[in-house]
Amino acid sequence: MTACRPVGLLVSALVLVSGRRYHDNRGKNRHSHTFLELCADDTDVIPHGCIQGVTKKWPTPATLDPMDCKEAARPHNAVGSTDGKCGGALVERNIYHPITIPMGLLHPNLDYRHGSDVDTLTSWDRIRCRDGQLFATGWYRKYTPQECARLCAKISDFYGKSCTHFSRQWMRTKIEEHEDNCGRDGDSGPLAGGQASSYGSAGLGTGSYSFLGQCIFFNSPNNECCATKAAWTEEGGTEGGGTVSGTHCQTKYGDRQDAWDSKHRSWRLKRQAFTPIVAWPVVASGRRLGEVEVHSNRSSELAGHKLIFPNGTSMWVLE
Repeated sequence: MTACRPVGLLVSALVLVSGRRYHDNRGKNRHSHTFLELCADDTDVIPHGCIQGVTKKWPTPATLDPMDCKEAARPHNAVGSTDGKCGGALVERNIYHPITIPMGLLHPNLDYRHGSDVDTLTSWDRIRCRDGQLFATGWYRKYTPQECARLCAKISDFYGKSCTHFSRQWMRTKIEEHEDNCGRDGDSGPLAGGQASSYGSAGLGTGSYSFLGQCIFFNSPNNECCATKAAWTEEGGTEGGGTVSGTHCQTKYGDRQDAWDSKHRSWRLKRQAFTPIVAWPVVASGRRLGEVEVHSNRSSELAGHKLIFPNGTSMWVLE
């Protein structure tokens, strides 16, 4: 009887050795991802394209670079070049920064941003907030990322709370799931659906979307609304106010986990310089669903919104 030879192990070992992606110009050290940042008040939204990649080369250990953001519209000037209110001296605007998760590291450290092989340093932004949901909208094509950002900036004194995070949810897209533009189907950005690692490839968060979307709004003291491992034990709170203990997410949701790989994109309030002068939505002025229907079938109309609360009740509100 012949001995059993570990052919599978031998083949696997050879593949691993020969297939290693180098941390130099032969590998993916230039690989990066593009994300959408939004600068908003209750009427206007300015899109910023943010790129995160790796510039260090071997033998320096690979580290994800901080996000570099510029205006998404060509020629991709620095933030605030076209609209000065969105620049370094933020004026009467809020900056909503995308929530991302660095993942797939061979040797992850506690900050999830260091690794030995650059091709394992990938970021994901299909992130779902978990903490502090206020309400959601109905499902309509008008709910683009820009419209979600505008409404988040508009929310004021809703039972004493404002909007610190928001998500856009979608169910269908024609764009491949692995592409940066997944969930932005129909976005009319300069390079939407095209070249990666360009500020314009983040799209503009607007356009004629092909499928229905929904906005979900949150007020959470946690910097990343208990959506990521990185913020699960965070001490402190969101910029612009709020405090949270390091056990906040653990107490509410148990062992830490990433709420990622879903049909959501989420943003957090990074910088705040806009405060609405009136409370919205005013719950007392709402109407029970069925008593009045406001633009329910007209996706282009922004005046009326169907709001859905965490307990399942619904109402219509006007702006």
